[in-house]
Amino acid sequence: MYIFKQPGIGGEVVPHQDNTFLYTEPRTCTGLWLALEDATINNGCLWAILGSHKKGLVRRMVRDENGTHFDRPSPVYDQKEFVPLEVKSGALVVIHGDLIHQSFENLSPASRHAFSLHVVDTEGCKWSEDNC
Repeated sequence: MYIFKQPGIGGEVVPHQDNTFLYTEPRTCTGLWLALEDATINNGCLWAILGSHKKGLVRRMVRDENGTHFDRPSPVYDQKEFVPLEVKSGALVVIHGDLIHQSFENLSPASRHAFSLHVVDTEGCKWSEDNC
C-alpha cells in the first residue's frame, strides 16, 4: 500500500494491531513499512507501544452474516505509552502483527511518503475465513 501524507492535511491512523485485520492461526502477520522520505514527529511518523506485541491480540475485524465489524470495542490507550519511530528515508520498519501502533496528522510543510506491505506464513498457517 502506498501511503502519502500530504503536507498540512495528511490524516491520522488510529491505534491498531495489524493482526486485527489480517488474522491467521497461528498469528503470523508481519508489517514492512518502508520510509520513502524522512518520517518525523512533525510529518506524521509512526508511534508504537513498545512491547505491546507480547500482550496478545486486542480485537479482530470479522466478516459474518451481519456484515463487517469489530468483535469488541477499541480500548482506550494512554498516549504517554506511545514512542515515536522517527526514521530516515530508506529505512525499513518491521512491525510484529500484535504491535499497537498509530500515526498522527501531518501538520508540517513537508510530505511523508511510505510503502507498506504485510506478509503472513503459508505453511502450517490457516487464513481465517471471517477475515474481511
